[in-house]
Amino acid sequence: MKLNKLPVFAVSATLWFAACSDENNAVANLEGYATSPEELISGNEIPTNDTPDTQNPGTEYPGYQNSGTQIPGNQLPDSGLSSTSSEFPGGELGGNDIFSSSSAIPGNPLNPNLGNESGDDDNDNEDARTLNGTQILLKLSGTSATVENNNGCVEIADKVATITCPGAYYVTGESTDFQVVVNTPGTDNEGNTGIYLHNATLKSSNSPILVKNADKTVIHLVKGTTNVVEDGNGNHLFTKVNGAQDTSKAAIYSRDDLNIKGAGKLTVNGNFKNGIQSSNDLKIKNGDITVVAADDGIRGKGSLHISGGTLNITANNGNGLKSDECEENPDGSFKDTVANKGFVKISGGNLTIKGRKSGIKAANYIDISDSTEPSAIKIESSNKGISAEKFLYINGGTIDVKSDSSALRTNWQVYMNGGDVTISTKKKGIHADSALYLRGSTINIVTAFEGIEAFKIFAEGGVTSVFATNDGWNGGGGPKNNSSTMAMFSESSGYITISEGYHYISAKGDMIDVLDANGTAKMTGGVLILEITGQSYENQGGMGMGMGWGPGQQGGNCGAYNFAGGLIDTDDGFSITGGVLLAFGNFSTDTPSCANQTYNSSNYYGSDKAAFKPTYQGNYILYGGEVNSVSQVSTTGMQELKFPNGVSYMYR
Repeated sequence: MKLNKLPVFAVSATLWFAACSDENNAVANLEGYATSPEELISGNEIPTNDTPDTQNPGTEYPGYQNSGTQIPGNQLPDSGLSSTSSEFPGGELGGNDIFSSSSAIPGNPLNPNLGNESGDDDNDNEDARTLNGTQILLKLSGTSATVENNNGCVEIADKVATITCPGAYYVTGESTDFQVVVNTPGTDNEGNTGIYLHNATLKSSNSPILVKNADKTVIHLVKGTTNVVEDGNGNHLFTKVNGAQDTSKAAIYSRDDLNIKGAGKLTVNGNFKNGIQSSNDLKIKNGDITVVAADDGIRGKGSLHISGGTLNITANNGNGLKSDECEENPDGSFKDTVANKGFVKISGGNLTIKGRKSGIKAANYIDISDSTEPSAIKIESSNKGISAEKFLYINGGTIDVKSDSSALRTNWQVYMNGGDVTISTKKKGIHADSALYLRGSTINIVTAFEGIEAFKIFAEGGVTSVFATNDGWNGGGGPKNNSSTMAMFSESSGYITISEGYHYISAKGDMIDVLDANGTAKMTGGVLILEITGQSYENQGGMGMGMGWGPGQQGGNCGAYNFAGGLIDTDDGFSITGGVLLAFGNFSTDTPSCANQTYNSSNYYGSDKAAFKPTYQGNYILYGGEVNSVSQVSTTGMQELKFPNGVSYMYR
């Protein structure tokens, strides 16, 4: 509990909804919108008792799925582990809700069939082709170009080559101010327009590659070639097929579906605004691609799907990756998302992203997983790391986020189903305004102001370690519960349920809470290690220790009680009926069981079943679940589990 804590949901509500159009970035009028997480999920509410209904799984809150049930269109895998092959005490990580990275995600309410690369070119070695004199070849030279083997569909005039019918077109040479425009009939199933970059340096004062109209355009990076696309920083006006004026907003700009693939290299310099952008769906299959952009790096307005390749993206004033198709109000402000649009999916590839706003941003949802190629993502952002309006699914991959604001953030729900995640942030590590599910990810929050925060936190699996300088885990941000025993001291509600997994939470600083719920917290299974890793409550003037007061008080008075918080701080009580709890620190509002036990960082403490070596020293240990008493113990014969930050939990 924190006195006068502002509700997270209320604070963020005025900031979420940005317009989805390319030009309009006004903050939306929130009249008529949900003002609480419950309203956001109206008709499918998260239960206030925090307990899944095992008789009717999947009905209480979005995303919960028991292994015995299926959502139509989703198939449950035979095996549960997506990123960790070893076994942990108590069974596999995450119980029955860990999902194979190659499978559809049970409990994923937005898991569309993303399609395949059908029609691009079924031969993955197509980019190994060499020029043999038979290809339609556009040879660039300064502000002009010539065409070899013209099929009658390439027109050159006024520093522009216009392609008017589908086919395969090779581009080579170097231009200083020349543009390639695709303007085909754009009818369904007309066939792809392929642009094969073969050691091409394509520069233009406008967008060097502009797709006005096409069914689908595929940019092929020919194997063994190095290619550059660079625009100018002036106005990129062009005339659309309907005669209206528009502005191309990227060095590579397409108004229709765009695919990029190949084994060659591509450098894109977006000096005007964005690097690569499609107004519809954008897919990147492979390639060695570097993008430096004045605003967004790579943007698929309808959707963005990256399945492989090596990408280095620098977005100097925008987002590294972005998808933002959504519904707008008449004034251009955000109204709602569009089903199966406005999402970013990463299913493979090695990505390094530097973003001024967010590393990855989506108007609908973000889905990160592994497929035939693993996903490796490194993000550095002076704002948010990974941010989605509605859903965030981490199903695989190796993810490293360094950010000045929230590292992983949604305005609705986060599902940590798999993968290895490392976070360093000046603000919040993982935040969901509604619900956050820890199911199978390996998470190391190296440092954060608040480690993990959501209105409802469901710890159902995974291995996590958190260090924070304020709250380690915070269940808060929901609407104020006026029936709470502590309503007068709290401005929001929040709940935490721990049923599976291995979780280490630590915090250091003045007025900190390691495990904080502005409602109730309960533990039915799993392993929970809590620790205050430095001096705390220095400025309380002794108000906390020894007061013997607190709503969750259960154990004998060993001096750990503290009015203002500490190890466990809830408004309406903490209960434990299973699992392993060991908590080290001299302050706590709630005390399941408490022992006067001086401890230090040189020894293990616990019982013959479970023990932990603290990183600091103190005089009180809280415990519960399968641990009936605590003392200094020998760990000979015990097995070791190392949390992602390196601290050890011993068990037998």
